[in-house]
Amino acid sequence: MKETLAGMSLAPLGGHAYTCDARGARAGAPAVYAADPSASIPASPAGQWQGTAAEFQSPYLSTGTARVTLDLRPDGTFTETWKQRDRVWSMSGKWHAQGDKITLVADDRRHTRMTLRRKGETLYAVAQEPLPAEGRVATETIELHPAR
Repeated sequence: MKETLAGMSLAPLGGHAYTCDARGARAGAPAVYAADPSASIPASPAGQWQGTAAEFQSPYLSTGTARVTLDLRPDGTFTETWKQRDRVWSMSGKWHAQGDKITLVADDRRHTRMTLRRKGETLYAVAQEPLPAEGRVATETIELHPAR
């Protein structure tokens, strides 16, 4: 299928051809694009998020779990605090969002970057992070929800 619009040939894209109306908006977009889950993601994830980081498939007898608080400020800076038993670990830096990904870029060179994914009201990742009370880095599943 091929359509011509004002002398331009529009070849099919993924089996669909699109035309543009006078405002430049696509006409004839299939319904599958309207159901794209990223369309329901709010414009900004700024705010405070809380949850847990749990060690994933630990070779140790007990797996480590930490409480995590992430404060994403509207100015593009963040503070993240991990608490495990009587130990606390914090870092700060800058963040940016693109689609369903939130990337944290830390000021601390030992821990430079982490990318979280967003699905609805949940931020999640699998990452190697330090456990405050364990004194070691572990692969952890991280799940955060908006603070209420």
